[in-house]
Amino acid sequence: MLPSLPRWKLNKVKHCCNNINDSDDQDDPIFNSKECYACTQVGVPVFHSTRCDPNHQPQLRWERTAGSSMTLLPTSTDLKSRPRAIDPRSSSVKRWNRIVLMARGLSIAVDPLFFYVLALSQSGAPCFYMDVALALVVTVVRTCLDALHMAHILLQFKLAYVSSESMVIGCGNLVWDSRDISLHYMRSLRGFWLDAFVILPIPQTVIWLIVPRLLREEKTRLIMTTLLLTFLFQFIPKLYHSVYLAKRFKKVTGYIFAYGNIWWRFKLNVIAYLTASHIAGGCWHVLATQRVMSCLQQQCEASRNCNLSIYCSKQVFSAGKLSGGNAFTKITTMCLDEDTTFGYGIYKPLLVVYAGNTLAVRILYPIYWGLINLGSFANNLIPTSDWLELIFSCFVTLVGLGLFITLLGNIQIFLHSVMENKKKMH
Repeated sequence: MLPSLPRWKLNKVKHCCNNINDSDDQDDPIFNSKECYACTQVGVPVFHSTRCDPNHQPQLRWERTAGSSMTLLPTSTDLKSRPRAIDPRSSSVKRWNRIVLMARGLSIAVDPLFFYVLALSQSGAPCFYMDVALALVVTVVRTCLDALHMAHILLQFKLAYVSSESMVIGCGNLVWDSRDISLHYMRSLRGFWLDAFVILPIPQTVIWLIVPRLLREEKTRLIMTTLLLTFLFQFIPKLYHSVYLAKRFKKVTGYIFAYGNIWWRFKLNVIAYLTASHIAGGCWHVLATQRVMSCLQQQCEASRNCNLSIYCSKQVFSAGKLSGGNAFTKITTMCLDEDTTFGYGIYKPLLVVYAGNTLAVRILYPIYWGLINLGSFANNLIPTSDWLELIFSCFVTLVGLGLFITLLGNIQIFLHSVMENKKKMH
């Protein structure tokens, strides 16, 4: 006896069952009841041949979604006809997401190191050269991190994604079709295009091709302007990309790290302070180096019989040694002495870095400068009337204030959670 079904389904059952082989019906209890297996299933009907084969009953999988009764998922035979998509909720993908996020964080910390490639040589007349060893190490590390992110980009073409249409009704469903996955990723500005932009070798190109040529031509202001603009051109989108990437991973797989723990929030605030200090210190180092170059050129122009070259030798990639003399003593005292009266403004602490004249001091002291001034909202800075120096001082003040407000917000969330737990206990 047929169950209560709609009229169109009863007609389908009768039409299907009329074509069943009588000899096969006697062996199968389903077909003894004169019912087609596929036609008697609850939900969306499956279109199939008019002859019901009892030996090959379709293995159907059904999924309940919000706003409808049942939705058909692809069968095993359908999946064989196209490449298999990767489940973003799997443990291997979660581990990979952690690696990608840590690589993005390292890449953010590596980029400011390009600012320290230009170094001052004081063996003889003061001049600048390119630190090849540092430039090579930073370039290799940055390229390796970008190669890892390239693997992440290739993975996105095979990784199932949450359909935005399903999020409207509050239930996120994954899209498994490989063609839809590729098209969705390629069409997204914050997908493929942003992923590809943040790994473009822009700083490597500037350091190895543009900076040496400008240094030979002694275009000091253009060197520092090029370094800053190219850095900000890619670095600001990279910061946004890292935040967006973390939110996207969280939406699909939940927390990547233990963000809910207060100690994790504290560690993230410390990392944010150190990263911001590293970036601010690197920018400060570039602007201060430009001020030192300007001082050397101005003092040389004011002196007689001065033939000071701003780059060390014709070989830009090594520290040249120029024969010094009394002609350069006054220039060195005026521009590089810590007791100088030249208007360095907020850049005067760089003279301490040049006095140390080591790579460790050249990197660590700007980070220390950034920590001190971000923590005090640039309260100790006394800038000159230079417009770029004033803008940079305002930037340091605002960034320090923003980090402090974020820290206060996390403390408030922690105190609120503690009070809620106490209320639940009572």
